[in-house]
Amino acid sequence: MVSFHSILAPLATSVLLGQALAHPGEQHTAEQIKREISAQHRANHKMARALERCANNPSYVARRERAVTRRSETAKSLRQKRSIEHKPVRGKRDEAALEKWMAVSHNQTAQGYNLDTPYTELFSGNASCALVEETTIGPYWVEGELVRADITEDQAGVPLHLDVQFVDISDCSAVSDMVVDIWHCNATGVYSGVSATGQGGLDSTFLRGAQISDADGVAQFDTVFPGHYQGRATHIHVLTTKEATVLTNQTYEGGVATHIGQFFFDQDLISAVELNAPYSDNQQDLTTNADDGIAAGEATDDYDIFMDYALLGDSAADGLMAWIVVGVDTSSNHTDSVQAAAHHYADGGVDTSDGTQPGPPPGASGAPSAIPRF
Repeated sequence: MVSFHSILAPLATSVLLGQALAHPGEQHTAEQIKREISAQHRANHKMARALERCANNPSYVARRERAVTRRSETAKSLRQKRSIEHKPVRGKRDEAALEKWMAVSHNQTAQGYNLDTPYTELFSGNASCALVEETTIGPYWVEGELVRADITEDQAGVPLHLDVQFVDISDCSAVSDMVVDIWHCNATGVYSGVSATGQGGLDSTFLRGAQISDADGVAQFDTVFPGHYQGRATHIHVLTTKEATVLTNQTYEGGVATHIGQFFFDQDLISAVELNAPYSDNQQDLTTNADDGIAAGEATDDYDIFMDYALLGDSAADGLMAWIVVGVDTSSNHTDSVQAAAHHYADGGVDTSDGTQPGPPPGASGAPSAIPRF
């Protein structure tokens, strides 16, 4: 039997209840949170039952084997690029460390891995999660995000490579040709693309982007490890959309929103990253995973909300690689829950946080002709 230990907690269920200083838009009533917890639990049970049968599915097993090879080759390439091949890979999430997500230390840097450890062992971790709809998408999703693998731009921070694989819970097949849209704050807790006070502004696009899942249901990104801000634990937002259209300017539009959620990281890893500049310059109070609202109450012996990861060198500063397998219900439609804070056009961004849908800014040519992708 395959063990599926992780969940992808939705935004609202991981908000610090009653925290007055979180980013605007992240406040939820007790009734909203209760409803979202119930939806999360139902989805987790459905996902677990559906994916148990994948253990003997030949195509699923083959994809898992290819995933190990892919992660291994990617790690080698990243290490060569950063000239750290001489350093051992220092950490990995381990099945034994997933027994209870807050009851054990998740710091795996003392596992004894070295340059002689087979990469097939280092990158075989297979944490899995279920993306679940939420009442609100959160305050800072932006329409018109670029389809690109590297979303770093000029942002300083610990390099992070993400490898996310999507599996259809109905038949264990790969979910290909799906837009996977991610966004997160920078090392000092600032989001791009929005006009809210203290954020990056409507014309900024850093740490945002989308990829199209490939034949194995995989989407990969290069970014920097997210920082923190008052009232929220460290996280990355994700939105998946089927039947969208990729435009000639390499953005996407339309489609059916299938899932909304977040990725989380071990507290020990967060602490190690936060020792480095510019994270260490962040003056906002750091909220731990344990204090991030009711996320702590969501984890059980069967579900752990964290991504698997490996340090690519001696320390977090050398860069990280994180991966997860996501079980999704492709029949879901949560488009009504998706509302953008802004829309980014080639000539600038437009605020849509009030629910309006204005056209492009003055002088913009509007949306380019569409390229049917799916």
